[in-house]
Amino acid sequence: MATTNQLLQALQALYHGDPAVKDQANKWLESFQQSAEAWQVTNDILHNEGAGMEAHYFAAQTLRTKVQRDYEELPAGAAVSLRDSLLSLLVKHCQGNAPVRTQLCLAVAALAAHLPAVQWGPTGVVGWLVQRLGGEPQAVSLPCMLELLTVLPQEASSYQPAVRPERRRQVVDEMMAYAPQALQILASCLSAPLPRAREQALDAFTSWLKLTGGMGINGSMLMQSPLVRAALEGLRSSDTFFAAVDAVIELIYCTSHRGRPKDDMAPLVQLIVPEVMALKPRFHVCLQQALAERNGSSGAPEGEHDDSEEEAKGMARLFAEVGEAYTGLIAEGGPQVSAPVEALLDVASHPDDSICSMSFNFWHRLARALTIGLHPEPLESEEGPVSDAERERRIALFTPTLERLVALIRGRVRFHENFDSWHRDERQDFKRARVAVGDTLIDCATVLGGGRMLQLLVEPLLELSKQVTGGAAFDWRTAEAALYCIRAVHRCAPLPGDPLMTSLFSSLPMLPAVPQLQYTVALTIGAYSDWLADTARRGEEGRTLLSQLLSMLTSYLTEAEASSASALSIRRLCDGCAALLATSGSIDSLMQLYRQIQGSGDVAQNAYDLDLDEDDVQQLIEGIALVASALPDGQRQPCVQQMLDVVVQPMQGILQAAASGGGSAPGTPTAGGGGGRGSGGPDAQLPLVLPLMDRVTTIFRAVRDPADVAEALVRLWPWIEATLDRFAADPQAVERICRAPRYALRGAGKAAAGALPLLVASLPQRFEATRQPCFLYVASELIKTFGDEPARELELGGMFSRMLACACGMLRSLRDITERPDVADDTFLLAGRALSYAPRLLVTPQLLPVLLDSALAGLLVQHREACCSILSFIVRLLDPATHRNCAPDAVAALQAALAPRAPLLVRLLLAGAAGALPTSRLAELTDVLYALLKVTNQNGLQWLGEALAAIPEEAASSADKQRFMGAAQRVVADGMAVNDERLLQQAVDEYSELSRRHRRAVVAAQRALLPPELHYIVR
Repeated sequence: MATTNQLLQALQALYHGDPAVKDQANKWLESFQQSAEAWQVTNDILHNEGAGMEAHYFAAQTLRTKVQRDYEELPAGAAVSLRDSLLSLLVKHCQGNAPVRTQLCLAVAALAAHLPAVQWGPTGVVGWLVQRLGGEPQAVSLPCMLELLTVLPQEASSYQPAVRPERRRQVVDEMMAYAPQALQILASCLSAPLPRAREQALDAFTSWLKLTGGMGINGSMLMQSPLVRAALEGLRSSDTFFAAVDAVIELIYCTSHRGRPKDDMAPLVQLIVPEVMALKPRFHVCLQQALAERNGSSGAPEGEHDDSEEEAKGMARLFAEVGEAYTGLIAEGGPQVSAPVEALLDVASHPDDSICSMSFNFWHRLARALTIGLHPEPLESEEGPVSDAERERRIALFTPTLERLVALIRGRVRFHENFDSWHRDERQDFKRARVAVGDTLIDCATVLGGGRMLQLLVEPLLELSKQVTGGAAFDWRTAEAALYCIRAVHRCAPLPGDPLMTSLFSSLPMLPAVPQLQYTVALTIGAYSDWLADTARRGEEGRTLLSQLLSMLTSYLTEAEASSASALSIRRLCDGCAALLATSGSIDSLMQLYRQIQGSGDVAQNAYDLDLDEDDVQQLIEGIALVASALPDGQRQPCVQQMLDVVVQPMQGILQAAASGGGSAPGTPTAGGGGGRGSGGPDAQLPLVLPLMDRVTTIFRAVRDPADVAEALVRLWPWIEATLDRFAADPQAVERICRAPRYALRGAGKAAAGALPLLVASLPQRFEATRQPCFLYVASELIKTFGDEPARELELGGMFSRMLACACGMLRSLRDITERPDVADDTFLLAGRALSYAPRLLVTPQLLPVLLDSALAGLLVQHREACCSILSFIVRLLDPATHRNCAPDAVAALQAALAPRAPLLVRLLLAGAAGALPTSRLAELTDVLYALLKVTNQNGLQWLGEALAAIPEEAASSADKQRFMGAAQRVVADGMAVNDERLLQQAVDEYSELSRRHRRAVVAAQRALLPPELHYIVR
């Protein structure tokens, strides 16, 4: 049993002892905090003035945790003595260490969550605290009351107190009912002659506003409240500025709904907005000072207030909150909207990115409000559409404003001269700021239109051109910034053939060879691939432009910094312009590039001076394959075969050499046409096979004609098998190799019938030999492709039963599945595919029981993908659509397999919801239980009732269980025609919250529900 002295010694060892004993002390203290003795020991230490600050803080923190999590440990009737003890401790430590006082206030707030309002007296916890603290000196009572009134609303919706779900909802309702009383008390504290009393009162006011969101507090009440006046006056005081900002922001939120003032809050809005807008001159001074500091000048104006950057952020927050709260009203364009819009333009012009970005959400909302009715998926918070004439009026009114905004922020993406010397975090911050600017430019473009937006973004380039013509040096940073902005708005591109855009792209090849500029140029071209394709279809000028840009991108492949962007953009051009490139004769130059890149990447034989990453090589291969797929019949097949041969021939040479144990055979071509890495011997060259096989996979994935893919799969299958044989002992290599047949089957579809006998014969044998799950995945593609053909049942059935039996033999227990979650994932993916495309293969008396046993064994596996695959399979198995696709004897086999296992299934589902699985699985668990109830009806209710009855009262009371059963009975009564899963989801969520409220409930529920062999997973 722990004593006060033992605790003090452990704390001394933790904070001041040798490193060797600190870990031991920490473990002892953690165990102590969970013990029942902690209640009395911490109380004793807090009453001991000589225990020291460290001990007092640890004791207060432990007591707070005990009240939150272990309140149910206390005997009946102990709540009153605990309440009195906490308050006496709070009074004792009020003028001492502030963190100790805070922990004790949190403990009182936690106790308020456990104790219903009636147990605090007729006026509830707030009135009780006022009464008990009223007899103390003001120097004691006021700090305690202010902090209590701050944390009570903050903790009202906290999940830290281990209370039942219905009690948690009651706590919020009780606290919201206390709000008017709390605001009166806070108003009386404003004039108290104590340091920071006004600031603390505003902090507490903010907490109550945040809790209520304006509900239960009407506009007239707030208009008459001294707290509102104090908050607005506090904006003019340096002592209370930040507390006032938080309070006013919450007031603004409470007064608005769907972008407009609430009806009863209009007078309050008319009071708040002018006070906030009165800060504009003050913010403008901050802006001028920040601009002067950035430019290195000393002529910045001085203001009445000595505002720092933090005060500027506070004012910007206020402007942004006004704009966001009343966007719908602002979008109407009334005379009163100019002030907030101008203020937010000032915010957008601030040189600090963190301040500037505060305005971006407003501009996004404004853009949506101006284009209301034009969005395919309107937001719930948006108003209904307006007439076309009204929309055009609003857009015309705000067009000059948005044009000014574009001019203000387009330069923010410009690289700083010292960018390369910045810290990594600074560079990341700048890149994030560029993305945010790009998003805001997209918002502007949706209103202004692509043509006008392009004119605004090209202006810096036109000015740069004039400067260069006048003899100035070329500023690549300005050009790069303009192109970055143009790339950002590519979804709002002008019409195909737009002269300005055409002129811009025509000038790109003439830009200087600066790596960062080339990078952005390449990405800009790729972003506009669809526009370039549409322009090329319009005439010869567009096709010439396309050819020039493709040649330029190809030349960029030799530049280390621009090569990745160029490869990506070439792929995008090939994708968007495949038909044009196929008919324009570009395939010859593309095939030349294709051969040239084969020595790059992971093959690393650079005979042609290209140093590309393997990802870049893959991008280029995919793009060229897309163009090859667009060739006409007679040209397409030889081109695709040639692409494959270029990759496969060196792979064949390596495999043959390795098989013979000698070097490469004379005349064996290599990937790049030369020597390079790997020429030392066959074993040294074997690693080259895997990237070469990845390239084959990329071609399979990109070629669009099913017959071409099918023919290639059959032709290359012997070499795929040879590769599998060579790398059979390497799981990662086998998985990479199996991607080739997987993507080939996806691309070929039914055309792959010629490969079916080869795959059906190979896959079971290889899976049984290697136990690699990738073979299961390939088999699932076969089932998906050919499972709906009854004539294939004999071929597929033998493969399917062999592989599934082998897999289930590996998945007999939760430990097995935990060790091989990848096998479980692909096993149940394969089973699910069979249920969807060929249920006759799976729903048999031989296979289904074995598979269900594996599913139950692994249902509580922690691996997300494996768990979700199992749960998804069970849902599909219970789906009535599956039953309709089965013969009567198969349905009988399903029912016979399910019935004896359903009680355990229900218990496992409840155990998972009670804490055996993370809360992120609750939706999937509910899906299974819902499907089971819908299909089995009264049997399902019986199984559920039996499982709930096993749960002890410590975890769930009879009333809790009855509520759960009530939801389940409603689901059953509604039948198949009603989709009422949300009702059951709410019941499962509440049961889960109830069971997880503290560790004892979790352990009790799981031990009652889980079979003994799974008790080891209880945490």
